[in-house]
Amino acid sequence: MSQMYKIFMNEIPVIIREGNPKDAAERGDKHHPVYFFNEQKAIQNAFERVELGVYLRSLTIIGEDAKEIRKGLFRDYTIIEAAGGVVVNQEKQILMIYRHSMWDLPKGKLDAGEQPKAAAVREVEEETGIGNLKVVRKLLKTYHTYFAADNQRVLKRTHWYLMEHKGKGKLKPQQEEGIEAALWIDEAMLPTKMDRTYGTIRDVMDKALLMLHPL
Repeated sequence: MSQMYKIFMNEIPVIIREGNPKDAAERGDKHHPVYFFNEQKAIQNAFERVELGVYLRSLTIIGEDAKEIRKGLFRDYTIIEAAGGVVVNQEKQILMIYRHSMWDLPKGKLDAGEQPKAAAVREVEEETGIGNLKVVRKLLKTYHTYFAADNQRVLKRTHWYLMEHKGKGKLKPQQEEGIEAALWIDEAMLPTKMDRTYGTIRDVMDKALLMLHPL
């Protein structure tokens, strides 16, 4: 099975997938370029524009080994591991948080020696104040980049889990982490939240809803 990565940089998806040069024959357009990995100069120019958040709406890079391409492109980035959860209650509502004027899902960095699943449960509990969580299954991993306070480039890899919550515990947003609200959202209202969220969160929600409502 061929491997594929989608890495959000400035909310621009950089898609790295496996294939041969013929797959890159369709160049898309100036806003959505597609390159084969041996086109190093063109890729570097496009990559720099994505880092600056300028001009491109997506960038696709095709090569024989997607993992090695990712490692090469992001060799100057520090990788940080994180984990989070999509929590569903008995009323089939989904738990979301509101932070920095954006709708988000509870998540956070792994502590030293911590496993992703345990970290995901801990972060949900800390950021929303609820317990009685059961991990149903792993959903996916997402990737996004940002600049740390010291201007260090960071690539954050977040492990996501689908969880169930049984109980009537009161939600308590973790205000010291900048969380203004933690709310149970009806599925019918999710599209109104997806207009003000991140690309990674939209991907996570799409995967979770597919698991909850298989075709």
